[in-house]
Amino acid sequence: MTVKKRHVYYISGFDPRGAAFYRRLYQTEAAKQSAVGGITLQIGARRRVTSFASSWSIQAHIDGQAVLTTYEYLQWDDLIRAHWSRNEVAILRNYLKAAWIYLRSGTLERILQASWPPFVTSLFPLAILLALIALASGGMLACVRLLSGWAGWLAGAVCFAGVLQAGRALEKRINSYWLLRIYAFSAQQGLGQLSDLEARLDKFAEHIVSQINAAVKAGDIPDEILIVGHSTGTIMASSVVGRVLVLLKTDLPPDMALNAAANTQQQYRISLLTLGQCIPIVSMLPQAQRYRDDLARINQSGIVDWVDFTAPSDGACFALVDPIGVSGLVQANAHDPKPKLLSPRFARLFSPASYAGIKRNWYRQHFQYIMASERADEYDYFAITAGAATLRARHQSQPSVQHYQRPSPF
Repeated sequence: MTVKKRHVYYISGFDPRGAAFYRRLYQTEAAKQSAVGGITLQIGARRRVTSFASSWSIQAHIDGQAVLTTYEYLQWDDLIRAHWSRNEVAILRNYLKAAWIYLRSGTLERILQASWPPFVTSLFPLAILLALIALASGGMLACVRLLSGWAGWLAGAVCFAGVLQAGRALEKRINSYWLLRIYAFSAQQGLGQLSDLEARLDKFAEHIVSQINAAVKAGDIPDEILIVGHSTGTIMASSVVGRVLVLLKTDLPPDMALNAAANTQQQYRISLLTLGQCIPIVSMLPQAQRYRDDLARINQSGIVDWVDFTAPSDGACFALVDPIGVSGLVQANAHDPKPKLLSPRFARLFSPASYAGIKRNWYRQHFQYIMASERADEYDYFAITAGAATLRARHQSQPSVQHYQRPSPF
């Protein structure tokens, strides 16, 4: 299907930076990508839509065809900042509580069985922190033994503080505390302890449905309604789509209801794009039934086209793992399972030297899904969100990756 008008709803991962940062990132990276992919994009000014949403327009020109996209950033960064502890003791305490929840419930073991890289990633920050504490303590004890009296204790204290300070500098380079915060937050979400987040996701769904209703009544339905989630934003985006489906059943007029005749359904479809998804860290928790219900609705829906991009080299995601199956759900359509699992094949998007640098930085690689590349290939975030093809049509010919075998770490 050719797109002339699109509405994108973007939900970021666990990131305290807001709409201004993500608009700037989109504009900067789109300019780089235009030199590679051949799409000329004009990014409009950011404007406030509601108290929790900002948007900007994107005008694209592709082979003489104009495409107008409204790119809407759904904000939950204020909630993230409220849970963004800067106290190292509090960060560690919250993480250890989350680790115990995952361990006690058997979820940590299931994560390992589903995909070992995110399992290792979940323990990596703790290993670094414990190594730093051990190194600092060892240095302090060495000073106490080598120097007598108060001089030894003073030197030991200086050594201990110095090692911890060096550790803080290292943490800023590898963003390990970010991971600690993510797992602590995700555990709370899975346990249903974040009423503020649940209320915000409800607002997101109501907002999207109200705009769909308005478009239906005005006879001005976008050619594509695209909901995008990145990182832990994939959890939020899929949950929002599940709630949207509930509201569409009750809020739309009878002739536009979810289970209406096929010719009515063709008037609009919803595209869901998940990037670097880590859905199982919530969906695998036994208490996360409400979230699994949201996933089940998407699985059973006839109007949602879902494509999931994950890179095997991205240790912060569940690469090429079926989020429906690992969540304990059964695919509603075995011949056309949701989501379609694809790899962006980052190695093909860069020169070997550039890609080697990206692979050394987990944080950088995890953001590559929404950034420009050096070479044109099938994966192009800006063509997906602002180009002339729907998500479904653009990736129609690519088969879903099935039974991906990860290299064993042992």
